[in-house]
Amino acid sequence: MFTLFPAFRYGWQKMQTFFWIFAGFTFLLSASDILGSFKIKAFNIDELIMLDQGWKLIPGQFYAWMAVIMAIIVLINFFIVALVLGALRGDKPLAYFSSKMHLLPSYLLLMLVKYLLIAAGLLLLIVPGILIMLGLYFAEYLLIDKEMNPFDAVKASWHLTRGFRTGIFFFEVNVFLISYLLSFPQSLWPDTVLTFVILVLVNTIWLPVAWNAAGHIYRFVSEAQSPDKS
Repeated sequence: MFTLFPAFRYGWQKMQTFFWIFAGFTFLLSASDILGSFKIKAFNIDELIMLDQGWKLIPGQFYAWMAVIMAIIVLINFFIVALVLGALRGDKPLAYFSSKMHLLPSYLLLMLVKYLLIAAGLLLLIVPGILIMLGLYFAEYLLIDKEMNPFDAVKASWHLTRGFRTGIFFFEVNVFLISYLLSFPQSLWPDTVLTFVILVLVNTIWLPVAWNAAGHIYRFVSEAQSPDKS
C-alpha cells in the first residue's frame, strides 16, 4: 500500500520544476470555475433549486453554458494528465504533448464513457458510483501513457486499481479536505474580486501538487501490479 507523504512530496517537487506551465493550466481551470460561479448567480440557480420542482424553471441557456464549461475543463484535463505523465517519464512538455495529441478524440470518448458509468452508479446508490469512480481512476492515464483505446483503458484501470482503491479513496479524501480548507476566503468574502484572486494564487500552488501526487500514485500502482514484479 502506498503512503501519502511521498506522493505529496513528489507533487511539490514537480510543481516547482514545471511551475509556469502548471500555473497556466491552473489559471484556465480557475477562470472556468469562476465563470461557472457567475452563471449560477446570474441565473439564480441557488434560489430555483430550493423551490418545489424548481429544476423545471432552470432555463436551457444555463445548461448550455454548463456543458460548454464542462467541455473546456475536460479538454484542459487532457493536457494536465499528459504533463503529469511527461514529468513522470522525464520528457519535455511540448514534445510529449505533440506525441500524444492524436489520442485526444479517444480521450474525449473515454471521458464520456467514464462519466456515464459513474453517473449511473451514483443514480443507483452512492456507493456503487464511488466504487466505479475509484475503479476507473487511472483510465485516462492508461489511455495517454500506454496509448490504449478507451474501452481497453477502462478494463485496464479496473484491474490496475484492484487492491489499491482504499488508498486512492483516502488520497481523494485528503485532497478534498485540503482543498476545502484552502477555500476559506470564499466563506469570509463570498464572490468578491479579492476572493477570486486569493483562490487563484492558492490553486496555482496546491492543484499542481495534487495532480502530480496522483501521478506518483499511478506509477507506484503500475509498478506494484507489473507482471515482472517479483
